Amino acid sequence: MKVKFSRTDTVLWSVGVLVMLLINTDLKKGVINWKWAFAIIVSAYLISLIQGYLIPRLMQRAADWSVQKTLGRYALMTMTVAVVMACSVMFLMGLLNKEHMPPRAYLMSSMTYVIMTFAFTSVYMIQIMTERWKKSLLLQEQLNQALLKAEYDSLKNQVNPHFLFNSLNILSALIPEDPQNAVNLVERLSKVFRYNLQNNDRVTVELGTELKIVEAYLFIHKMRFGDNLYYEITVPKEELTRQIVTQGLLTLVENAIKHNECSSEKPLKISVFSENEYVAVSNSFQPKNKQFLESTGIGLSNLKSRYALVTSKKVEVEENPAFFEVRIPFV
Repeated sequence: MKVKFSRTDTVLWSVGVLVMLLINTDLKKGVINWKWAFAIIVSAYLISLIQGYLIPRLMQRAADWSVQKTLGRYALMTMTVAVVMACSVMFLMGLLNKEHMPPRAYLMSSMTYVIMTFAFTSVYMIQIMTERWKKSLLLQEQLNQALLKAEYDSLKNQVNPHFLFNSLNILSALIPEDPQNAVNLVERLSKVFRYNLQNNDRVTVELGTELKIVEAYLFIHKMRFGDNLYYEITVPKEELTRQIVTQGLLTLVENAIKHNECSSEKPLKISVFSENEYVAVSNSFQPKNKQFLESTGIGLSNLKSRYALVTSKKVEVEENPAFFEVRIPFV
């Protein structure tokens, strides 16, 4: 970020110089105190250079700060620069004039410099804060669009005829043979749909909340595939309150079941676990067809885009002949 002089800054400087000359002019005698006028103009210029260097760096660090914190740090920085410059000018002028400057003079000079510095640099801050506000609005709009698309894709995948058909087939077979498990399946099926409806406007969600839905989703397919599907979830309790992108974990589990063979010849194994600052879904790599990479690429691309809007951490993908693993970061 680079601060440039605008027409407004030029006007402020011109007015400021005239005010400084006026303050240091004896109107009765018509004599200008050029020493003080020159000292103030030079120090004002130095302040503008210092602030032009500090403000952009402050704004870089303030990317994730609240507006109140940013303005507070700006005010503290500006007051510090102004007071240091004012005291330096008073000290040097005292040496040049060989006179002792009283504390009152230092105080009055500091107050004047603080007002002057805020007047010159507030224009920069208004410009920068306005630009930051516009970018935040654009970012929020992009995030909302990505979230809506992800929710649409997730609902479309779960409410498609195949999903309903398979679930109803499992249910119809269970009712006469195992009524209790049939009830369990219906309860879990309702949880999956309810979760999507209740979290359609959330960007992030607690890992523990999403894991409950992942377990319900895997239970449904366990009823369908039996021993051909094996899954395990190993996440420490202390990690359950951490945040992930909504439906991120569920999307990965859906992809694992949707795109991999699950049969007696090739049982599908799915593992969900946390590691360092990530939660991962790993499955045995046994794609149903050659279109696996194309079909999963869309979902992963969408997931990466959503994460890019909320954190600088990357979604990690690891693939080898034995397994396919995706790690999503906590946010």
